Amino acid sequence: MTETTTHNRPLIEQKLEHFGNEILRLMSDYPCLREICKGLETAAYPAALFTGACFLGTLMTRCSYRFYHRPEELRRLNYGVYIIGDPGSGKSFATRLYNLLAGLIIRVSHQGMNAMNRYKRKYSEWEHSGQKGDGPTKPKPLIRVHPARNSNKVFIEDMNNAIDIVDGEELHLHMLSFDTELSNSIRLQSEAWNSKQVMELKAFHNEEDGECFVNSLLQPAFNVYWNYVYTGTPMALETKVNQRNIGTGLATRLAAIPMPSTHFRMMKRETLEEVGLEPEEDKTLRMWAERLDKEYGELPIEKLVHECYEWTARRMADAKDDDSKVEELLCKRVAYYGINVTVPFIVMRHWDEWKQHRSLSIDDTDLYFCQLVCNIQLCCQNYFFGNYWESYFRMQEQGLYGPRQERHYSKKMKLRYRSLPNEFTTNDLVYYCGVNQRNAEKIVERWKSEGYIVMSAYGLYEKVILDLM
Repeated sequence: MTETTTHNRPLIEQKLEHFGNEILRLMSDYPCLREICKGLETAAYPAALFTGACFLGTLMTRCSYRFYHRPEELRRLNYGVYIIGDPGSGKSFATRLYNLLAGLIIRVSHQGMNAMNRYKRKYSEWEHSGQKGDGPTKPKPLIRVHPARNSNKVFIEDMNNAIDIVDGEELHLHMLSFDTELSNSIRLQSEAWNSKQVMELKAFHNEEDGECFVNSLLQPAFNVYWNYVYTGTPMALETKVNQRNIGTGLATRLAAIPMPSTHFRMMKRETLEEVGLEPEEDKTLRMWAERLDKEYGELPIEKLVHECYEWTARRMADAKDDDSKVEELLCKRVAYYGINVTVPFIVMRHWDEWKQHRSLSIDDTDLYFCQLVCNIQLCCQNYFFGNYWESYFRMQEQGLYGPRQERHYSKKMKLRYRSLPNEFTTNDLVYYCGVNQRNAEKIVERWKSEGYIVMSAYGLYEKVILDLM
């Protein structure tokens, strides 16, 4: 993970500083951007941007858009954000954003939890009283926030209950998880974390999941709607994503953003007199959170989607020129973050137009913002996971991953194949390779069955592959 250094700063921090300066330039254009980055070093702005976008996008859970792949399907705003930094690197900013931006979701969820707790107390009283009948009716409260440690059964039940009516149709709302210790989300809980890992993977595209157990009621399949932000150390990330499990695909679904080193700098000293009990920045964030929480419907972002397509096409061309399978793989899912991270800010920027006409006049500034987010995501993907993918493809070429050949030909057999002309007969095989007629016929039959040669005329065979495997 270590990169070359210039001016005593790691290359990744120089890149983060560059991205942070570009975000700084956009703060006058996009509401909430300055407030989200409050108090952070410039190189930490990318981490704040992705974290804030996840909470804002989760508030916009009732909105959807159409992607360039399978545009007939409506897409949702999905996020899986990891903020990775050393202890004391300033990751606590995410807690501030969680409380301010997700406060509405948290409060409604707490009301739902209170309703469920009242039901559990009533049910316990009914059960111990020996009364007959079915007992209290179990409610279906709206509970959308879940800590890292929670039962799969409870999580799935709450996800199935989190339904709203939008334009006359039922719509599943996103679950939201936040934890300041990534390692807390990895440890085994009351149920194995493996099931949660599957749901983490499926949440990126809202794919179908399900569960059937002997001692519980059978449930229909469900789609996973779940956004999450975890902060943690590089060691925790190594436990979560490493060389052994890189092939699961979680790495290409994550936005893992590093925090810069503090380089012995003290944070700015603030006093209560200076900031007040409720700073103006906090009021601004709460105001926009309340506004976005009410939004719904399909977002008209065709120009943004086209820009993501063009960005991906350019990166794919670069990967082809470099013959880089890693670049090809990593750039494929970046476009989703280019859209999902920028959309909440673009809606806020064009707020009056959106509210009056349900349109968004996406301009060059919006398109540049989208490009910037794509570049940040690809850079961080390469930083954290590039070496893993290099090893993955190298081992795949060596036959350690993927399908195995049932049998490899010996060096002697390969030499025999190479010594033959492009068209040959079994007599040529006897003459050039020194085998008897019977063995020559067996060899030809095997080569033909495995697709190395074809019969071009009666008794005449033609090579279709240059060499044997």
